[in-house]
Amino acid sequence: MKIARCRDAKVTYEYGCDLRRLFPWTGVVDPLWGGAIASVRPLEATSPHSHDEEETFIILSGVGDISIDGERASVTRGDVIYLPRNSHHTIHNTSSTERLEFLTIFWGSPEANARMAEMVRSQAADVEGAPA
Repeated sequence: MKIARCRDAKVTYEYGCDLRRLFPWTGVVDPLWGGAIASVRPLEATSPHSHDEEETFIILSGVGDISIDGERASVTRGDVIYLPRNSHHTIHNTSSTERLEFLTIFWGSPEANARMAEMVRSQAADVEGAPA
């Protein structure tokens, strides 16, 4: 059984928030997608950025405003946000006392797509080489 305990988690400050990377999980699993729990401190915001993969945020707690390619909206617990590839985005915690926490799941990077293509080629070769 594999359990990544919160108390043992490595949290780093990245993109203007406290980030606990979940997947890939070194030595356990290396999926074609990644995930992390992000925590934006009160009245702070993530660094505006974009990247070459798609991403979804699931708001776990707190309140804030998200900006995607210049369009702004309020977000709160339970909201799910889709971020297209290369979209310029930032999320701002509007609370002066509580953290804004969200799960981020990302996929479709060129590296992940190349790994998937190789997996498909390998599977196809296995099927072609299998006895009838």
